[in-house]
This record gives sequence, C-alpha cells and structure tokens, in this order.
Amino acid sequence: VVTVRRKLAAANPDAFLPDLGTSLNNLSGTQSEMGQRDAALQSIAEAVTIYRKLAAANPDAFLPDLAMSCGAWGRVLRKDEPELAAEKFREGLRLIVPLVVALPEAHLRTATMLARDYEETCEEGGIEPDADLIPLLGTVARLIQEREGGGGVPPEESAGAAKA
Repeated sequence: VVTVRRKLAAANPDAFLPDLGTSLNNLSGTQSEMGQRDAALQSIAEAVTIYRKLAAANPDAFLPDLAMSCGAWGRVLRKDEPELAAEKFREGLRLIVPLVVALPEAHLRTATMLARDYEETCEEGGIEPDADLIPLLGTVARLIQEREGGGGVPPEESAGAAKA
C-alpha cells in the first residue's frame, strides 16, 4: 500500500500526500507491534514530516493528523525512550488542545489519548510533567468532565486525562 501511495503522491502530491501520511502512520503501528522498532520509527518520522508540510499549508485540515502522528511516534518510543516519547506526546497535545477547545466533538478523543499517554509515560518514566502543559491537561480534563456529564467520552477513555 505504501509503495502505491508513494507513487501516487509523487505524481499528484495535492491529492495523495495525505493518503501516504496515513499509510505510513498505520504501517508504523504494525511494524511496532511486530517488533520492528527501527522500521516503525522511520515510517512514523516520514509520516510526521508529511503532516508538518501539509499542516503548514492547511492547518485546519492537517493539524489533527499531525497531532495523532506525534502520538503514534510517542507510542513507538515509549518503552525504550520515555523522555523522547513524552516530548512527542507533548507536541501532539500542544497542537490538538486549541482545536479541542474550538471543536470538542471532533478532537476530544485525540486529546484524551494524548493526555493519557503523556501522563502515563511521565509516571512510568519518572518524568516531571511540564509545568506549562498542566493547564492544557486541565483543559482536556474539564472538557472530558463536561462531555461525561452529557454522555460523551466513555470513562475508560478519559481516565488518564481526568487525573490532571
């Protein structure tokens, strides 16, 4: 799939570069699950590079994808490099929280996953969470509580972020 998407993106980047980013993101998860860490890191790094380029040109459309890819990168790094993983989760949170404030229905799930992964990585790695990120985590937690009051995000998805 990636080979085909790569060819399509080379011929028509406006139409197919987002699909290549998605395919690389998905491939990195599969590679990571199969124990192919180096290949997974290479795939997710390429996906993030693609989404950075796309988000620079069209942030409304591609910042969420960039944030999710940062989270995927953090998950690949989490076991062996928790500090670097926390940096990737932190970047994803900084990207997604302004979007979640503006449109929680579309972005709260991503913010919840990133917040949970960031908090767990910090806790497991003995990493002090960034002081400037605490308000962002608080914003995510507040939005989760508001949604839960209205029947929104299931409790198992919000457990980590609600601790903030």
